[in-house]
Amino acid sequence: MSGQGPPLEFFKVVQNLTTLGILDGLLRNPLADGRDVGIALIDTGVHVSKLQNKFEAENSSFKPIISASFCAGGNIDYSESVVPFLPHGTVVADIVLSHAPKAKIYSANVFGFRSFTELDILLHAIHVAVHEWKCKVINISLGLPEERIQQPWRRLHFLNALEDAYRNDVLVFAAGHNEHPLARSFPALFESSLFSVNKQMMDGMLKFKYFPMAGLEFLGHGLADLAPPGSDPATSWATAHLAGTAAKIVSLYPSIKPFEMKSILYWISQQWYGNSGCDS
Repeated sequence: MSGQGPPLEFFKVVQNLTTLGILDGLLRNPLADGRDVGIALIDTGVHVSKLQNKFEAENSSFKPIISASFCAGGNIDYSESVVPFLPHGTVVADIVLSHAPKAKIYSANVFGFRSFTELDILLHAIHVAVHEWKCKVINISLGLPEERIQQPWRRLHFLNALEDAYRNDVLVFAAGHNEHPLARSFPALFESSLFSVNKQMMDGMLKFKYFPMAGLEFLGHGLADLAPPGSDPATSWATAHLAGTAAKIVSLYPSIKPFEMKSILYWISQQWYGNSGCDS
């Protein structure tokens, strides 16, 4: 997975586009469709047939989704997927595919028939996504509250997993708590090793903003088409929007590194919003 980053010419192009004020043209490139980009959705599982029906009805191609259920004890079930117990992962997948319809989606169900997950299951899914599935993007639209991993060794194991992904040039996107900063959660608090995302009402699903505050770096569009009617904006959806946006850029520059992607997203945000709320 690791390798050389984009050539120097790439950064010259970025600099020129920034000067011309058209850096976000990267996102409008017709080839920025997620092709050949592996994306792991570590979540509740995906209702594959529901998404297939939706995208085929929109005359869009639909690539098969690899579904896996992660269980205690290190077991993985790749058997034919059933309808997930919770719809959360399906909404996340729909958002990601709306940005990057030609991406290769790997669905890691770490919840099973529960409304929560455990750290060891989550860490196993991250390891498989990095080393077996060879994904370039990992979306974690969930979090473990601080009280669930108070022990230092548990936090260290979590941080080590994220740093392993970083060393392998994997882009990890994690949702902050919906009540942040009143409540905080992991892994979003490990912001230096990943892309931490808060929610905001943006002027369009393609918009995002670099807005570092209280431990979260980015603001993303907090709404989703498949979310229950009347739902409030959520960090889960904002994270998926940003992960899908990154996948568009990865399809143009497959070997991009995490710090390079952060720089690109920062400069696009600067083009749209300047230093509004950002570090100078």
